[in-house]
Amino acid sequence: MTPRAFWKQVGWVFAKDLRVEVRGGVTLRMATPFAALALLLAPLATGADTALLRRIGPGMLWLVVILFGMTVTLRSGNESGPVRDLLTLCGLDPAAGFLGRSLAGAVLLLGVTLVLVPLMIVLYAPEGSPGWGWLALLAIAGVMALGLLGSLVATLVTGLRARTSLGPLLAIPPAVPVLLATARGTDSALSQRGSLSWLLLLVAMNLALVIVGVLLAGPMDETTR
Repeated sequence: MTPRAFWKQVGWVFAKDLRVEVRGGVTLRMATPFAALALLLAPLATGADTALLRRIGPGMLWLVVILFGMTVTLRSGNESGPVRDLLTLCGLDPAAGFLGRSLAGAVLLLGVTLVLVPLMIVLYAPEGSPGWGWLALLAIAGVMALGLLGSLVATLVTGLRARTSLGPLLAIPPAVPVLLATARGTDSALSQRGSLSWLLLLVAMNLALVIVGVLLAGPMDETTR
């Protein structure tokens, strides 16, 4: 398969998954409102300690994104057996399917994050003027890592009876480094400090997840038949 045909398949899977999500509306009507509500209720649980709220704001933001976002990416990356068979008959490269699903999941998570970042800034009142450039780069790298991780885990649990409960259990532990990097990087960006080290860590994680996902896509596709 030529690189052009490969990336054309990636774009087709990406557009397909986004169309399915728009029609279903799980992210827009369920995940995003509940994520915003969770971020809103956290200050009520911790009290009116302004200093404490400023410290926990970035961590709460990405904790909510991960908890609600992984549900979205695991759901979108878990295709039924007949759908997988149809895609195989159409000549879809498993690696292209993995990358397309990952990109679609990342875009959905980016939409959730764009709603939550202004809410976090208003509720948790961090000091100083945010470094919006760093925040944008961290958000893109963070949601891409979560999209890749969700798609990879969904591929691993495909065909298992306990995939609904097993998926989150497998996804959360490797998501912890993403949580640390995004939370610390966001805190640095909000404090007008450089976030380059955290951003580079996220980029390295993305590259590692891409390599692992592409290498495992073919073998896992064969074992789930």
